[in-house]
Amino acid sequence: MLQRMFPQENTSLKALAGLSEQVSASAALLSEMVGSPEGRYPELLERTLTHEAETLDMLLATMTAVRSSFSTPIAREDIYALAVSLNTAVEKLTSAANILHLYGIVRFSPKAATLLDLIQRQAVLTTGIIPKLSTLRDMDNYWITMLRITKQAVRIAEEYDADIQGRYKQSRYLQTRRFIHKLVEASEAMRTVATEIGRIIVQES
Repeated sequence: MLQRMFPQENTSLKALAGLSEQVSASAALLSEMVGSPEGRYPELLERTLTHEAETLDMLLATMTAVRSSFSTPIAREDIYALAVSLNTAVEKLTSAANILHLYGIVRFSPKAATLLDLIQRQAVLTTGIIPKLSTLRDMDNYWITMLRITKQAVRIAEEYDADIQGRYKQSRYLQTRRFIHKLVEASEAMRTVATEIGRIIVQES
């Protein structure tokens, strides 16, 4: 590959790792919201929206850095795909926070915290693996671990949905279900990151 014929710039990988850290921070903000009284929702939502805007700025800065780099550790289109999926995960978590605020959802199953913990774990694993894309070393277990976490998240979301279906009124059930779905979408966005990284590993091996 042409990239491997020239000195590689790691700015793009640092930017991607930074975006992955934003996912973890976004999940932490939402966890704080889940554990807070409704009176704090406006403040926490505002912080979450600010965080989302900062993440978008980081995405744009990453794309600018990639365009201006003579060479990149991985293909530019791969950097773009990873960056967009990481940004999407933050967007889904922000949407989940907005749903809590709009509908005043204040009752949660412990499964909500479990889902957010799993998303944070996905983000932490991804933050740790991204710098290794420059060498493709010690990455064998990453994709399968991420796949297992995503499957676990889906199962927990299904159990959460089943728990509330018979206990909540229809309107509250549908509102809470929207919240759960956003968490699943965030986890799936991280799975997309892992799948893309797996493709890169196979392609570059």
